Amino acid sequence: MRFMTEYPIRSDVEDGAWIDPAHVVEFARAAEAAGLDALALTDHPAPSKKWLDHGGHETFDPFVGLGFAAAVTERLRLMTFLAVLPYRNPFLTARSMTTLDVLSGGRTLFALGTGYLRSEFAALGVDFDERNALFDEAIEVMKGLWASDELHHEGRHFRAVGVTLKPAAVQVPHPPLWLGGNAKIVRDRVAAWADGWAPLLGGPELTRTTRTATIASDEDLAARIREIQDGMEAQGRDRTRLDVCASGVRPPARDASAAEWLDHLGHLAGLGITWTTAPLDHSSFGAALESLRRFGDDVIAKLR
Repeated sequence: MRFMTEYPIRSDVEDGAWIDPAHVVEFARAAEAAGLDALALTDHPAPSKKWLDHGGHETFDPFVGLGFAAAVTERLRLMTFLAVLPYRNPFLTARSMTTLDVLSGGRTLFALGTGYLRSEFAALGVDFDERNALFDEAIEVMKGLWASDELHHEGRHFRAVGVTLKPAAVQVPHPPLWLGGNAKIVRDRVAAWADGWAPLLGGPELTRTTRTATIASDEDLAARIREIQDGMEAQGRDRTRLDVCASGVRPPARDASAAEWLDHLGHLAGLGITWTTAPLDHSSFGAALESLRRFGDDVIAKLR
């Protein structure tokens, strides 16, 4: 089992402790020292105040923030969890992703999505109803850039005549690409070409807000994983090469004992899950660091 944590950005508490650059450095190093495998940032370049006031969350630009973390760590993977491809021109996205991969020494991992906030699409001048077409063409463009020295592309939304991407990514053929979301179209994409799946687990309100299908139980999640693996196999892909990042529908409480966490992790592995989220105490910056250290000592160290 591998472990990730998303950095929780909160500018309105503790006098801005969560956005203090020195604290970002301290958190990234603490996550690495605890044995976590990845640090993640999400992607909301133009969220509405209404969304933030009703349960949304602040963000950094994920590529800038992860580049900052890359410079102060040595082993920790830098993860978007997730990046919304339709928000950006795919040539710009490929440049950002490749730059981060080069400057981190090949430590990137990109979970991707189509997005769900209509107001954010409007603010960015992107047609919400075109998001799936934009996503698919973005993947085609980016994979083409990573696979060739000179890309020629004539698509519905983008055109390229002899475009090249140098320097090239460290990871070959490209950094790992995961997909987030529960919808059938997402699961089909994972089976066809992705390296991993990050399902969204939560109650009906969460899945309704994010416009994705509800996964109601761990049994349901396991069935979806098998479905994806069967789809991979049908297309000649190795079903064992699928990463799945999830914590289960009902994970233990953050303060659960080490034994409870170890039992839960064994349960997740039995479902086909390979990555999960380390529990994090969000009550204060100091509490977050302590929860990372404690989980590293009590749980991760016992598995490694």
